[in-house]
Amino acid sequence: MLFKRSGSVVTYFVDGKIPAITSDDFTAALANHRFRTIETAANEESSIGWVSAGDPTGDSFEVEDLDLDLGVWLRVRVDKKKLPAAWLQIHRATAERSAGRPLSVRERRELKEDLCERLLPRTLPSVQFIDALWLPKQSRVLLFSTSKSVREEFEKLFFKTFAVALEPVDPRSLAEHLGLGREALAYLDEVAPVNWPSRGDARAISTLAERSTSPEAMEIEN
Repeated sequence: MLFKRSGSVVTYFVDGKIPAITSDDFTAALANHRFRTIETAANEESSIGWVSAGDPTGDSFEVEDLDLDLGVWLRVRVDKKKLPAAWLQIHRATAERSAGRPLSVRERRELKEDLCERLLPRTLPSVQFIDALWLPKQSRVLLFSTSKSVREEFEKLFFKTFAVALEPVDPRSLAEHLGLGREALAYLDEVAPVNWPSRGDARAISTLAERSTSPEAMEIEN
């Protein structure tokens, strides 16, 4: 297993049913939304899709590259091709020096389009791999990134692939999946998060102590 030794994780509940990894439907779903290269693209664009640890091109999905016994290793590749800002500034400065005046909005747009057509096919895109772990028995997915943009892209790709939504785990949803009773869930609707007091804040610590020993809190613990 090649996951990083440390990092941040976002946990999701899988709101639906996903084909078993041993079925052809599972690998077919990944293949239908696999990564597609943009190496020769002449426009600024991005590409996102599934790959596997054994084949970063997305051309094949071997079960042995996905199956981790207790979980399934999912990997997303995100490539982005963008004209380097420094190149655009250099060519713009050259054009303005030759013209003896600042370029108009139309001229700047045409300059960028021309540079994209000439330079982007020779420019390699940036590459990012996003790893996740699907735990079928727990109906959970662990995404090894907390970036908002990464989460949004992963959630959209997952839904398009399996027609199943991912529900971010929070204290409320976790309590619901644990099967707490109606009264306990009703109590959760009334509570609000509090900031942990700084060291030496006697009044705040006293308030927290009172809340933790309240009848409602004791009932939940019991």
